[in-house]
Amino acid sequence: MALTDPIVTAYVLVVTAIFGLVMGSFINCWAWRFTHGESVLKGRSHCATCNHELGARDLVPVFSWLASGRKCRYCGEPVSARYPATEVICALVFVLIVAKYGLTLEALELIVFAGVLLFLSLTDLDERIIPNGCIVVALVVRAAYLAIALAMGWMNSGQVLYYVVSAFAVGIALLVIVLIADKVFGRESMGGGDLKLYFVAGFYFGWQQCLFLVILSCVIGIVVALVGAGKAADEGEDSEGTLHRAIPFGPSIAVACVITMLVGDSFISWYLSLLG
Repeated sequence: MALTDPIVTAYVLVVTAIFGLVMGSFINCWAWRFTHGESVLKGRSHCATCNHELGARDLVPVFSWLASGRKCRYCGEPVSARYPATEVICALVFVLIVAKYGLTLEALELIVFAGVLLFLSLTDLDERIIPNGCIVVALVVRAAYLAIALAMGWMNSGQVLYYVVSAFAVGIALLVIVLIADKVFGRESMGGGDLKLYFVAGFYFGWQQCLFLVILSCVIGIVVALVGAGKAADEGEDSEGTLHRAIPFGPSIAVACVITMLVGDSFISWYLSLLG
C-alpha cells in the first residue's frame, strides 16, 4: 500500500521508527551475546561490565542511555555510544525503507534484510565474523519473497531467473578476482564472508545495481581504512601497518546494500539516461 495520506504517513513512519529503535536494541544485544558465547533466548539483559541485571527503566532505547548519564546505574562504568547509535541507525533505515516502498511485502523483506545487515556489521566489527546464519536468513527471505511475487503475478519467471543468475554471476566474478588478487599480493584480499554477502546482494539487487554496490562498498572501505590510518598516525602508531591489517569489510558492504536499496534504481536510471 502506497503512503499518500499525510496523517496516515506520519503515523506509519512514527510506528516504524519506534519499531526500529526496539529492533536496534534487540539486534545490538543479540550481536553482543553472539560474540560472547551467550544465548539470546536465556537470561535477562545485563551490564557488560558488572553483569547486574537491567530493569525496565534501563532498557528504553536511547532515552535510558541519556537518562542514566551515559553510564551504568549500578557500577557507574560508561556505556558505549554504540548502543543508542545502533538504535537510531536501525530506526532511520526502517523509516527510509517504508517511506520508499510503502506498506508492502517488499518493504518487509528489505526491513528484515536491513536487520540482518546490521547484525553482521556488529559481529564483523567485534570479532571479524559474518555468521553463516545471517547469509542463510537473507537468502531464505529473498527466496520466499520471489516465490510469492511469482505466485501473485508481481514478477514473471524471467525476472526471478535474472536475480538468481545475477547472484551467481556476481559471486563467481568476484571470487575469480579475489583469487587472482590473493596470488598477486600473497595474502588474503577478501574474506569468505564478504564474498558470500556479495552473492546475497546479487540475489537482492541484480547485477546492474550490484556494479554500483561493489564500487560504492570499495569506496566506503577505502575511506574507512584511510581514516583508521590517520587516527593511528595521530596516536603515534604505524599507519602503514594499520592499512595492512585486516579491516572488517562487512559493514562497508552492508552500508552499500542499504544505499542501493534506497537509491540504487534511481542511480542506474540516471546513469543509463546519460548513455542514451
